[in-house]
Amino acid sequence: MTLLERVEADMFDARKKRDELAVNTLGVLKSELVKAGKEPGAGGRLDDPASVRVVRREVKRREEAAEAYRSAGRADSAEREEREAELLRGYLPAAISPAELEAEVRRAIEEVGPAGPGGFGAVMKVATSRLAGRAEGGEIAATVRRLLGQG
Repeated sequence: MTLLERVEADMFDARKKRDELAVNTLGVLKSELVKAGKEPGAGGRLDDPASVRVVRREVKRREEAAEAYRSAGRADSAEREEREAELLRGYLPAAISPAELEAEVRRAIEEVGPAGPGGFGAVMKVATSRLAGRAEGGEIAATVRRLLGQG
């Protein structure tokens, strides 16, 4: 079952339960997934790593909105955004531990054998493809830089 199919099934269940928050949140997520599938290069189909990127983006939007509402003194709106973000996090794969992340990056470094300044990009390409959906790009980049002695 693809992520989109899972969202559609959960949306159906939420409608039966009359869970307005879930119906609305999953409706937006479904719309974003369909839109991402229509982007150039997607070929009308959305693979799971691309779907996970869409979900991460939506979670980040909710977190940023909640923060903005809190700073504006609108706690009720902030809480709604946080509940939506929590619902969306259920569609993300389990996060990878720092030790597992480092082990995968080390394997990528061994595989690529980086030399010179272009080595970072080559290692990132391999590591990112291996860790797609399990780790954020920033975390991967920081680990690569640390292990290559660039930061």
